[in-house]
Amino acid sequence: MLRITTSGAATTVLEVTGEVDLSTADQLAEAIDAAASADEVELVTVDLAGVSFMDSAGLRVLVSGMKQADARGAKLVVAGPQPQVRKVFELTGLDEVLGLANPEAKGTTEGD
Repeated sequence: MLRITTSGAATTVLEVTGEVDLSTADQLAEAIDAAASADEVELVTVDLAGVSFMDSAGLRVLVSGMKQADARGAKLVVAGPQPQVRKVFELTGLDEVLGLANPEAKGTTEGD
């Protein structure tokens, strides 16, 4: 089951929970489309902290959503993936495309 909650105006956060796979990817795509299409939106954050599994259908939706947001002058970022989901991003090279920070870099600041 996939549950999506949204908040904000110029900055929209989509909190996604459950599994993102072929059977639920369309729900996420619709939520991203609605968020990226909203008037005055500048940033759409897809919070994946509650996602336990993601397959290629979910990856496709995120890449498509990033392109869609960019075409509308907004930015889509992905935040908080669990280790098993982050691993999928790393194996496919999408961690860099989607702007996921290296977990080892967490807590470091420029000039350290």
